[in-house]
Amino acid sequence: MPLLRVEDLHKRYGTEEVLRGVSLTVVKGETKVVIGPSGTGKSTLLRCINRLTEPDRGRVWLGDSEVTGKGTNLNRIRSQIGFVFQDFNLFTHLTALDNVRLGPLRVKGMGKKEATERAMAELTRVGLADKASAYPAELSGGQQQRVSIARALAMDPQLILFDEPTSALDPELIGEVLGVMVKLAEEGMTMIVVTHEMGFARSVADEIVFMEHGVIVEQGPPEKMFRSPEVARTGDFLRKISELYGDAA
Repeated sequence: MPLLRVEDLHKRYGTEEVLRGVSLTVVKGETKVVIGPSGTGKSTLLRCINRLTEPDRGRVWLGDSEVTGKGTNLNRIRSQIGFVFQDFNLFTHLTALDNVRLGPLRVKGMGKKEATERAMAELTRVGLADKASAYPAELSGGQQQRVSIARALAMDPQLILFDEPTSALDPELIGEVLGVMVKLAEEGMTMIVVTHEMGFARSVADEIVFMEHGVIVEQGPPEKMFRSPEVARTGDFLRKISELYGDAA
């Protein structure tokens, strides 16, 4: 059974149909990279998966639990689906340590000692143990995003969603965030990543999903998508995005 199943998701904002019947599956340990032009529904897809945005139609399952079911315990589901935003979304009045241990304390009900140990372990995992007492304003963008990743990891999620995690970063800081994500993929973390970083997609993704106009145009392993896509538009987009953002991992 796939870890995640998305079935016929639809979402409309006013007259604009952002998702027009998106279906996909993710198996445990897989890294799926979602690409496509701006405004094509990639971020909306991620937000519908954990119901930060309510889909108009369609169903989502995490394992054998229906995320979109009536009476679903959203706090429990969201504790199992981590979310890393492009703009970090850290609490500015809390230290890195407090940002990371807040979820284990409030949602998982851990004691302070256990939550602190968990948070420090995850800050260490992303290379920021020495920044535990720093506030977001004292951290670079790359460091803030790594704290965001540690915050997601501290909940011991089954799946992490990354919504363009490097798009708000200066070019020289992108590598430190991608490095953490590559390590997570190598460790077997299940991830869906919306990104323009084609080097990451080529080297880390198990499958690339190309979306446009609210639908999946084509999906497949990186080698096939880059070398011999079935749809001409896929190849055209990949060439343009690689030229624009580069192709280095």
